[in-house]
Amino acid sequence: MADFEVLAGIHQGLFLVLLIVMLVPTIMANQLVFRPTKRAFISSARITLCFSWSALFVFAGHLVMTWVLFESFGWLYIKDKLLGFLPFIFVPLLFCLLSTFPRLWELTVKGGRESMQSQVDTDYTRILLQEKSVRPAKASSPDLDDVLDAEWRGDASCPELLVPLQASVLGCLIALFLQVFFPAVTLEPSILFLAWGVLLAGVSLLWIQQSWKHQYHSTAENWVKPRRLHRFIRFSTFLLMTALLATIWGNQAMIASRLPDHSPLGGQNQDDHALPDFVFPVKASAHSMPSTGKLRSVDGPTEFKQETPDRTFSLNAQKTTIRQASGKTVEAWTLNGQYPGPELRMKQGELVEIILLNKDISEGIDIHWHGMQTPASYDRISKGQQSVYRFRAEQTGTYWYHSHQQIPEQVVNGLFGALVIEPAEATTTGAPIRDIAMIHHKDEKAGPMLNGSHTRKIETVTPGTTVRLRFINAENAPVTYLLQGTPFQVVAIDGTEVNEPNLIANQALQPGAGGRYDIQFTMPNRPVLFAPAANQHDKGLLLRPDGSEDAVPFLDAELSVFDPARYGSPIALPFDLSSHFDREYQLLIDGQYGFYNGQFERLSTVNGDLLPETRMMMEEGDLIKLTFVNRSFQDQSIYLHGHHMLIMSRDGKKVTGSPWWTDTLQVAPGETYEVAFRAKNPDASLEESLPKGDTVFGIEIPLVYEEHLPKENSSP
Repeated sequence: MADFEVLAGIHQGLFLVLLIVMLVPTIMANQLVFRPTKRAFISSARITLCFSWSALFVFAGHLVMTWVLFESFGWLYIKDKLLGFLPFIFVPLLFCLLSTFPRLWELTVKGGRESMQSQVDTDYTRILLQEKSVRPAKASSPDLDDVLDAEWRGDASCPELLVPLQASVLGCLIALFLQVFFPAVTLEPSILFLAWGVLLAGVSLLWIQQSWKHQYHSTAENWVKPRRLHRFIRFSTFLLMTALLATIWGNQAMIASRLPDHSPLGGQNQDDHALPDFVFPVKASAHSMPSTGKLRSVDGPTEFKQETPDRTFSLNAQKTTIRQASGKTVEAWTLNGQYPGPELRMKQGELVEIILLNKDISEGIDIHWHGMQTPASYDRISKGQQSVYRFRAEQTGTYWYHSHQQIPEQVVNGLFGALVIEPAEATTTGAPIRDIAMIHHKDEKAGPMLNGSHTRKIETVTPGTTVRLRFINAENAPVTYLLQGTPFQVVAIDGTEVNEPNLIANQALQPGAGGRYDIQFTMPNRPVLFAPAANQHDKGLLLRPDGSEDAVPFLDAELSVFDPARYGSPIALPFDLSSHFDREYQLLIDGQYGFYNGQFERLSTVNGDLLPETRMMMEEGDLIKLTFVNRSFQDQSIYLHGHHMLIMSRDGKKVTGSPWWTDTLQVAPGETYEVAFRAKNPDASLEESLPKGDTVFGIEIPLVYEEHLPKENSSP
């Protein structure tokens, strides 16, 4: 398959190229009336015609690139380009072809006809003078060197010649503006309607203005060419006014398109910088991971509060200084004085109590159990307060927890940690098992870190020991790690066991933001290195056999990436692509520029809406099908709170191997995924839990259960 970033980048760049190419003949055509002689006029008309044809060729190349995108990636990748952007260029160019080009051609041949007629008149005059024995005056070729008369200036300034070219430039500007600020414009008909209104109004004004100029140029007897300074001032004023209007229109349009058209879905933290809520209309259907048990509220049923917990954890959050392995002390936000927080390990079926105390973090904190179907409380815990969380550990697998208040700052500073739920009854294989949870995060200065260390961690493992590495990515981007020195199995993805995992080697692991891989291997009689793929031998985890002093394994950064879609053995599924879905959502992921929190930056959007303002409506028990289409230029990690989704197809090809259940799906640029889940966790509804504007672990899709919406007051 062709490289999406290259094709899409060329296609977007052609909008700017076409604008520049259209500006050249437009400016030259507007300058025809100012040419000093007919000869210069004809020469400029011919050059203008050539540049006009070049613009048509560029547009033809634009259409070819659109076709290539369609053939390579499908209709959804060109829908907005073909129906939204290109018509603003195609319609004016069509009028150029029908009106401007014939008139330019007439102007180029007009001089030739007049030259021939002038030569005939000159020869006839010479014959008459010779018959009278009069010496003819020296010819000075007055035909094509004469100053333009009113007829020529009228032909060069007619609206039928100039306005289609000007309209093409305006259309290119509008198309470029929409491409940058409204990549999913077909989902915003009001914006599209407004854009066409701007084009029609602009063309009308240009036609009126050019009609006045045409009348003046074709009737003025003592016509004087305007001074260059005056022309420059007029042109600059026009550009500035156009830019000002475009800016005002763009800002107002973006603000208006995101104004709430419904009542708020839930509360909001006072510390959050919120955008208006926006619910996009869609139809629905889906499939999901079979439940591992009845979901419990964190505040819990009454019996939870009365029962004695099987396991209790205390987490004390505070700002402090920590000493890194290099000996340098840095400020961090810690849990129990640890950076990151302590690992929480429990058994399936246990009643767990977690006491979270906010000692001195004035911004407030809360906690989110990432990947778990057990919901949590999302109320902000102020400085000096504490909250008690109780839930039954129904699931098994690798998860993690993190603060859900001001996520970018608090998580990066250390308010997160690993959470492991082991099976109630461990399988006995006779061989010893070493279970290690490794959580990757990133420090702005130290770079990639594992479990709070920016240098390599070394542990000794006896050969023959079964090693299970629980790898957690707590960074807001996909990361690539390598395991070198032994073959291994990927035994679980995002807390779900893989069916009959294959033994593989020399494959890189690349979980998305918030994703987890459990890998397992038998410790060989040689070192094993687990580290970032950038050949960073000084980082990661080095496992050494007893007494071994062998060299550290070499990291090969060119290894292929592990593909969960083709791994393991298939088993029966609760649903597939042929199932009947209650609701179906198509989610177009784009990157667009705009103002957010007072800054102008590139933003991720879903169906044209800023995250996390897109929401999916559903009812409990619905089978939901989602289609993710990544039209942006960066990897996107899709995360569903409190739900696991079954990956059914990628780029139109059915997923084979073990069922691929995940709560965090990495979608690369140009990729299309079809996934499904069962809506069976209404307590994880995100109308209250999702922090407005502060999502950092990929695209966190809000799931809104209709029964949780506030009821409208019925009028008597």
